[in-house]
Amino acid sequence: MKHTASIVLSAIAIILAFAVVPTVSSAQPAPSYTPVPSAKPNFSSMSFLMGTWTCTQMLRGAKRPDTSTTTMGMDGMWMVTQDTAPAFDKYRNYAITSTSYMGYDASTKQWIQTGVDSSGGYFTSTSPGWQGNTITWATKGLDGSSGTDVITKSSDTSTTDASSGTDAQGKTTSTTIACSKSV
Repeated sequence: MKHTASIVLSAIAIILAFAVVPTVSSAQPAPSYTPVPSAKPNFSSMSFLMGTWTCTQMLRGAKRPDTSTTTMGMDGMWMVTQDTAPAFDKYRNYAITSTSYMGYDASTKQWIQTGVDSSGGYFTSTSPGWQGNTITWATKGLDGSSGTDVITKSSDTSTTDASSGTDAQGKTTSTTIACSKSV
């Protein structure tokens, strides 16, 4: 009887040892989701925008200069614009720099722009694309503000912008911007 109890205890000890000791498995981990990249946008209608542009607009009675440079970025998925607007009057006595990205959303058939600036501003705009020599961008802010920007292409080196924005309190401001490309 003593011998049987010893065998049973030994068997239980062996079973516990196998249960506690990690086992080696040949099972492979489940594959994780790998996003499939979208097709690169056809930027042919927008490519004239690449390069360095100098723009001016009248704002609060003063001429406000602006310089921007647009390049292709993010492996050809986005056009990237770096912009500098220097200080120009007593209300805006500091330079603002910004970066914006323009791409195409094939699922909605809309051009999109999104950007941020050094004063904490940000935006997202959409457009169905060029209608002749104009493109209209629409913006809707999270605070209830909105805006439109109608860009008219005069040539590959000249554009004008008719821009209108309505703040969250309902005040609308409009301006016209003239831009020329350095060659």
